[in-house]
Amino acid sequence: MQHKWTEKEKEFLRGYVTSHTWKEAAEEFNRRFGCDLQEEVIRGAGKRYGIKTGRTGRFEKGIIPANKGKHTETKGRMAETQFKKGQMPKNHLPVGSVRVRRSHKGKKSYVYEKVAEPNKWRMKHVLEWERHFGEVPKDKIVVFADGDTMNTDISNLLIISRQQHAIMNRWNIKGCDKDHAQVAANIASLKLQISKRKRKGKI
Repeated sequence: MQHKWTEKEKEFLRGYVTSHTWKEAAEEFNRRFGCDLQEEVIRGAGKRYGIKTGRTGRFEKGIIPANKGKHTETKGRMAETQFKKGQMPKNHLPVGSVRVRRSHKGKKSYVYEKVAEPNKWRMKHVLEWERHFGEVPKDKIVVFADGDTMNTDISNLLIISRQQHAIMNRWNIKGCDKDHAQVAANIASLKLQISKRKRKGKI
């Protein structure tokens, strides 16, 4: 038997479905009016009488998704290979590990040491100097006396100014050991002093 809709029932639907789904509207309609109509019947009536829910199908501001805070359970092969919280990757290296990296121009290789988790690394030759003599000043640089960037032993390290380093590179002044490297650094300092005196017109 077809349901005969009263104005009161239509008015209820117009006010109720603006903020509810058709399923919710059907449940409330049946409870309030003592009916047993299917959702499809309620929805069909809404269509006939131009009653719309007012919903766009998108999440509106203030609406909380039903699955918020819920974690979808993974199963099968996906669950076996899924990375778990607190799990260390197979290639994880502990603090103190060393590795070799190429410079950004790819011309030289440098030894790096891991100093903190999860993945903080520093140049080993700089760390070696700091372990013996403290923090390297910002205007200084630690260099390799014999020119071998893989030799990070403290006996092969020398600290010079960035200006000295620039002069040594410009004039290709090098050393083959620590004593000769120190002489090269002194020559670079002398060239800097001469350059400064020339600029002041004293030479």
